Amino acid sequence: MCHLSAKAVVKAVIREKEYKLSDGDGLYLRVRPSGARSFLFCFRLPNDRRIIRMTLGSTSSLSLKVARSKTAELRKLVVEGIDPRNVRSTSKALNSQAITMQTLFEGWIEYVKIAGEVSPVWAKRHEDRWRLHLKKPLEGLLVKDVDRSHLSGALEAMTRRGTREETRKALTTLNLMLDYALTRHSIEHNPARLLKPKDFAATANRPRDRVLSLQELRRLWKALEQAMVVREGISSSATMAAVTATAIMILILTGARRGEVAGMRFDELNLEEGVWLLPAARTKNRQAHTVYLSKLTIQLLQNLKPMAGKSPFVFDTGRYAEHGHIHEDTLTGVIARLRGTATRSKKKKELNGSAPLADIASFSVHDIRRSAATAWGEHLKTAPHVIETMLNHQPLNKLVATYQRAVYAEEQKAAWLAWGRMVEAQIASEPNEEAQCKRINEDLSVFNT
Repeated sequence: MCHLSAKAVVKAVIREKEYKLSDGDGLYLRVRPSGARSFLFCFRLPNDRRIIRMTLGSTSSLSLKVARSKTAELRKLVVEGIDPRNVRSTSKALNSQAITMQTLFEGWIEYVKIAGEVSPVWAKRHEDRWRLHLKKPLEGLLVKDVDRSHLSGALEAMTRRGTREETRKALTTLNLMLDYALTRHSIEHNPARLLKPKDFAATANRPRDRVLSLQELRRLWKALEQAMVVREGISSSATMAAVTATAIMILILTGARRGEVAGMRFDELNLEEGVWLLPAARTKNRQAHTVYLSKLTIQLLQNLKPMAGKSPFVFDTGRYAEHGHIHEDTLTGVIARLRGTATRSKKKKELNGSAPLADIASFSVHDIRRSAATAWGEHLKTAPHVIETMLNHQPLNKLVATYQRAVYAEEQKAAWLAWGRMVEAQIASEPNEEAQCKRINEDLSVFNT
């Protein structure tokens, strides 16, 4: 039977000495001479005659009703022979170790950078995705309290803004960081694993299949050359035009990724031997890669040396602090301006108020890579497995990836040199198909024999 009431708790008389008022079942109100009032739970453990006192909390933060509820829970533990003080200590320890989603993200992104699990470019994309889309709705939540509803809310908000592709990638970011928390025992399960892109209309887009023909590549090349001429006479702009235009020409000649070209360093190049040695840290699959350079490629790179000055980067316009290099998105912007699709009107009018490639079907920087690879197979008859190696793709078959280590160096070199000749004859200048085909066939026949 209960002996206290809410009114009795408030009106309890203050005495010169501390005293207790019983509510029954081990719950007491403690009143101190200072006027402080708090609830106590007094109990004995089995086979122990000692009375143990456990403070539940002040009456200012704990009502009589809640105190009774807590007492009932604690009594169950005592009946089972469990010391409730130990349970509370464990709970406090877990709460003190609890971290917010913001802290988790910062710890995870620092780890993947140090461990080299992703390239700096991909780490930056994860950081941007968190900052732009996920931070506001999730940053203050404790990781241990996050469930599917929290994650779904953040992702659905992205879907409503029309960022379908970013929504799919944001789910990947959440999965990776919560997997990191799972392996470090911050959570018992990863709630993001229960979510699928289709739940947010964010399934992967159909793979692009845009391939530029030799004629379209020729028009692109000419437009790049014209962009340099238009800016001639304005030193900084002329330098920028030459650097970015040359970068896209190198994309055509090598079929490399835009980020690999944008960050190209002089210490990666051996122009005398005609090779570009890409370190593992700068490739998408973390595998070092060798690109063989044609005569035209070497000439274009040599032309940039005076512009780069003492910078370690090939594509440095002098606009960047501490010798930085052009951003890969800059190359995307160049294509947009040439096609007349740049967002700012100033950029649309940059090239004498015209867009030389406005009538060409839409294409992206990455489509240039696909176009080069397609040309290697269609025009040079390069074997598919050699093309995949030239693109630095990992075999889809895990068994092949494990045991097949052939690099087909001579085949790659022959294809890149033959492609360089074709670009020089049919893309960088007006084509003489008969003469060019004869030269390419001669190159390939020498290798085949």
